[in-house]
Amino acid sequence: MKTRKEKEKMLNELKDIAQRASIIALFDFKGMTVMEMNDLRKRMKEKGYGVKVVKNNLLRISLEKQAPEIKDVLVGNTAIIFSFSDEVEPLKIFVEFVDEVNKGELKGGVLHGKFISKEELKKLSNLPPVQELRAKVVGGISAPLYGLVWSLGGILRGLVYVLNALKEKKEKEV
Repeated sequence: MKTRKEKEKMLNELKDIAQRASIIALFDFKGMTVMEMNDLRKRMKEKGYGVKVVKNNLLRISLEKQAPEIKDVLVGNTAIIFSFSDEVEPLKIFVEFVDEVNKGELKGGVLHGKFISKEELKKLSNLPPVQELRAKVVGGISAPLYGLVWSLGGILRGLVYVLNALKEKKEKEV
């Protein structure tokens, strides 16, 4: 049994996570062994994400202002995955892990302070990583620019060829 001070410390930690995290995904870890949870924690920690087993009541208190709907999914065993940067990769890691061990299920979560359902979390996990999306946007913007530069370069090369031909023609006449 945790003391009141320990509970207050945990609540303050959860409130800090709730305030700073770009995503918090709640999941049911029923059936997972300690070794499996440690493996999940290790995978997340390697990428800079966190995993915590939490009391439903403390989690409800820490998230109720941002996402009051969260109380509907706070049943049974609950743990959270959280990230302060990437919203997609921690979900991908979790889904991959669940596929390996056949245990664990998403319950719902909070994305930038708004409640999202487990279905929306699953859709998010299917998105490409943020870096890939950024690369696609930059590629989409830069491709027409490269085409423009190439076209303008072709016009300039043509002009240089014409001027060079005129120069050679004048030299032959003289």
